[in-house]
Amino acid sequence: MDLLRAHGIRPVRRRGQNFLLDANLARAIAADVVALGRDVLELGAGAGALTRPLLEAGAAVTAVEVDRRLCAVLREQLGERPGFRLCEADLAQLDWARALAESGPRPVVAGNLPYVLTSTVLFALAAQRERVAGAVLMVQREVAQRLTASPGGRDYGVLAALLGAAFRCRVVRSVPPTVFWPRPDVDSAVVRLVPLAANWPEAEWRRYQAAVKALFGQRRKKTGTLLRSLWGLTAAEAAAVAQAAGVTLDARPEQLPTAQLRALAARLPEDGA
Repeated sequence: MDLLRAHGIRPVRRRGQNFLLDANLARAIAADVVALGRDVLELGAGAGALTRPLLEAGAAVTAVEVDRRLCAVLREQLGERPGFRLCEADLAQLDWARALAESGPRPVVAGNLPYVLTSTVLFALAAQRERVAGAVLMVQREVAQRLTASPGGRDYGVLAALLGAAFRCRVVRSVPPTVFWPRPDVDSAVVRLVPLAANWPEAEWRRYQAAVKALFGQRRKKTGTLLRSLWGLTAAEAAAVAQAAGVTLDARPEQLPTAQLRALAARLPEDGA
């Protein structure tokens, strides 16, 4: 906080800026990151609260930050550090393929995410699933619960079905509001995403993503009903597709694990939904 105040910097509400103040927590998160890999793409670097311990742990860090005032602080404080590279860019419009390519062969994605961009980042991670070694992210606790939810629970939805098909998602730390400036109104959590050994050809992933979004748009309807209404299948066709995928017609999307969703999506007509 002293560093920020010395530069006359105050949090910008519209950017969802909440600066991490706890150095011990930052070091612990840095350790979680480098356990997955030492090439790191850090999102929303701020004034470098996580960047410093990452560099000290031996990571090569490409730090993404959009705020010009904070970029100036990062250059001043860390510009001469070996392994540090600053990318002045907006997360909402980030060229993910380029940013990842410039961060290493398969970098780890890390950061204290602005709450307003959390979903954008998570869905981008799903799209870039084969180009990353994993991710360690600070998110709102509610998002962490949705990300790690199991089938049948009220939090299980598109986020868990998409990210859970590409990563093993786990909450590794609970984080209180008191470690931030300003203090958010909600608790946070650190989540770790480790890529699954699942082969996802791009065409199959696109079909899976489209099917998941369509099914969870009416998550409490029965699968048989959705196959007929969204994909135009006859009752016999719907029964055949469901049987081949190992899904019962009475099951609801919110009850289906990712393996069954994948099997179902692979058998659906491409011109439906």
